[in-house]
Formats: sequence, C-alpha cells, structure tokens
Amino acid sequence: MKNKKAELTTKHIVMIIILIASFIIVLFLLFRLNLGETTNKEVCHNSVVLKGKSGIFAGSLNCRTNYLCISGGEDCEGIPTTSTIEVDPESTDEIMKAIADEMSDCWWMFGEGKIDYVGGKFSGNTACALCSVIDFDETIEGSISYSEVFNYLKTTSKSSSQTYLQYLYGVNSFDEGNSYYQNEFDFSKQYVLVTGMVKESLLNRLAEWPYNQIKSLFTDEGEEKEAGVFTVILDERGNIGNLNCDEFITKA
Repeated sequence: MKNKKAELTTKHIVMIIILIASFIIVLFLLFRLNLGETTNKEVCHNSVVLKGKSGIFAGSLNCRTNYLCISGGEDCEGIPTTSTIEVDPESTDEIMKAIADEMSDCWWMFGEGKIDYVGGKFSGNTACALCSVIDFDETIEGSISYSEVFNYLKTTSKSSSQTYLQYLYGVNSFDEGNSYYQNEFDFSKQYVLVTGMVKESLLNRLAEWPYNQIKSLFTDEGEEKEAGVFTVILDERGNIGNLNCDEFITKA
C-alpha cells in the first residue's frame, strides 16, 4: 500500500511539473507573438463590422490608437509604446515595411472603405480614426522623402495580387511631381496614421480636406469608394489639426 501511495504521489508531482512547464511555454509564446496588439486590432475591426450592420444601435466603436515604436534596438521615449517592431536601422526597406504594414492594418481595421461605421451621414461632421502614432528610436537616423515612402508602396507586393498602393488607394501610380511628395519624412519626428468618414454626402464637402488633397496625389482616381470615406493619411503628428477632424472615434 505504501509503495502504491508513493507511486501515485510521484505521478502527481510529475504531472504538476509538466502542467507548470507547459503553462510557462504558452505564456512565453504569447509574449513573443505579441498577441495583445493583434487582439486590439481585431476587436476594433469587429466593432466596425458590427457598427456597419447595426448603425446607430451598435453603440460606440471599441478602437484604440496604437503607439508603435519602430526600433533599431532601443526604446522610443516619446510615446507610451503599445507595440514594437524591430528593424535593422540601416535598412530603409525594413523601416518602410513596418510603416506599410501599419498603414494596411489601419485600412483593414476600418473596413477598407466598404463599411459605414459612423451610423449614418446626417450630422455633417468629419469623424477621424487616429489608428497609430509612430515613433522611431534614436538608432534610426536621417530622413527620406514622401516620394520614397510611396514608391515603396507602389513597388512592393502586399499580397500575390496587390501592391500596398493598390490595396490602400486603389491606384497603380502616383503623381511624383506633386509638392506633397517632396516633403521630408524625418525619422527624428513622430507620425500619425489617420483614416475616417464624413457623416454626409461627399459632394457637399468635395472642396475640403482631405478629398481634394488625396485625389491630387494620384494620377488616377482608382476604384470608386463609398461616398464620405477617406483613405489612410500619413503625416507628422503636429499636423493633425490640419485634417479638419470634428471628432476622433478612437480611444487614446
């Protein structure tokens, strides 16, 4: 009897050790995969879909601004970081991919221009979604032009059938002669990704930002999108007031 009790006790101890070890491994994998960030974006996307189906009866969106640190190995001290992407600080392509993926996430989260998530276009307000604030750590230095950023979007495949530019803006090329593209994209500054919707017919506000600005950036208008929707805007954080946003529908 004593031997049987000892044998059972040993088995129990071994099982407990295995369970604890498995739990630690699962926690480690969850931490490494950074599933918290993905979950926040999925929660936002799901609330956008629900709002589109239920209109004003769905309540407010459950979308939070992502504070992204693009890091060459150090911390970003200028923002309360919620996600980090590590890159080679000497590789512009790696830096551009991090930005392009974040832009794509923003566009996907808010329905790719196919969902009315403001519950009807009746108030005349511009509802903006501040998807991300992007910062760079001190190892990433220098600057490039916006033209180089958008050329990356134009020439780099997001999927087997689309470039980033085609996915985000529905176009194949952009007007490189536009003065916007000559602006400097400075890695010492913070940038924002904003998308949104106007709660009324697009025709009523066609002359205002961001519609005339966005249309002037490309050589063709691309596919028709639902009236009132504007695509992802990448700009310096300090310029956010120029977007004429009446309200922000994302949580800090």
